[in-house]
Amino acid sequence: MAMRRIRAALWTAMCVLLLTAVAGCGRTEGSVLNDLRNLRDSLKHYRSVAVMNVKTQGLEQVYHIETWYQEPNYYRIQLADSRGQVQQVVIRNDQGIYIVSPPLKKSFRFNGDWADNQGHLYLFGSVIDRILQSPNRTYTREKGTVTFDLTMKPDNPLIGKQRVILDDRTLYPKQIAFFDRQNHELVTVQFQQFDPGATFKASDFDPQQALALGPKDEPTWASEPFGVIEPTWLPQGWSRTDVQDSGGTVILRYRGGAEGLTLTEAHPVRTETALPGRAELWDLFGVPAVVTEGNVRTMYWTRDGVQFAMTGALSPEYMARIAISTFGASGK
Repeated sequence: MAMRRIRAALWTAMCVLLLTAVAGCGRTEGSVLNDLRNLRDSLKHYRSVAVMNVKTQGLEQVYHIETWYQEPNYYRIQLADSRGQVQQVVIRNDQGIYIVSPPLKKSFRFNGDWADNQGHLYLFGSVIDRILQSPNRTYTREKGTVTFDLTMKPDNPLIGKQRVILDDRTLYPKQIAFFDRQNHELVTVQFQQFDPGATFKASDFDPQQALALGPKDEPTWASEPFGVIEPTWLPQGWSRTDVQDSGGTVILRYRGGAEGLTLTEAHPVRTETALPGRAELWDLFGVPAVVTEGNVRTMYWTRDGVQFAMTGALSPEYMARIAISTFGASGK
């Protein structure tokens, strides 16, 4: 009888140890992916608040991000500077996509969507899709979090890897980061709030409401001379061939072999600009840009009171890198 009790006690102890070991292993990658699919299907609306740190051109910038999402495809992404002043708002509704600059009372409207591999800093549904569809991902689990490292396409000249850190229990976002090809951290988004219970009205996605966030009077810097703002990075073999500065509009021309590129800079007109045809929305790390379709395309973006238009046959990835290199440049 005593021997039986000893064997029973040993068996119970072994079971407890086994269960403890299994529990310690936590979620497997497969179970997390399955739960992410279910979360994606159930994500009907949400509000998120985050702080983004961007390190480019030797500068570090801080943006405050607030995102509203309502199914099937409405969203509003508000980008404020380090002082909390709203600089740009990206809105999608039934009329298209708008990039609104409240301080300048300026907006772009176009038909299209985020470009492939874009939007993963703001829209959590896109983050989940990227994780699920990535052919090259690594999974790690630490106390309270699960992490996915996702390799970017080799033709991306700027970004080599994306890292997504999720809460282990809810799988809500905690941090998203981008790394360059040398594995240096370029962008970090730290989520402060994620509320899947938030609901919105159609009027919440009205671009006129976003325009009203700006000051009543145009900022003085929006009409001051800005000089000539040149990119500090160009593809190998490219150089500037011409510069014209007249009437408040600057035109820079560049060549690389048989290809050419034109960069136009000017203060924007306070109006809504509707782009013909379809276009794609690109993220320049806190600065939204629009890229038209075609073999020869134009990228539009606005920063510090200056509207830029870059036209050429380069890929959008290379255009984006050139555009970002103007952020640390001062007018000459």
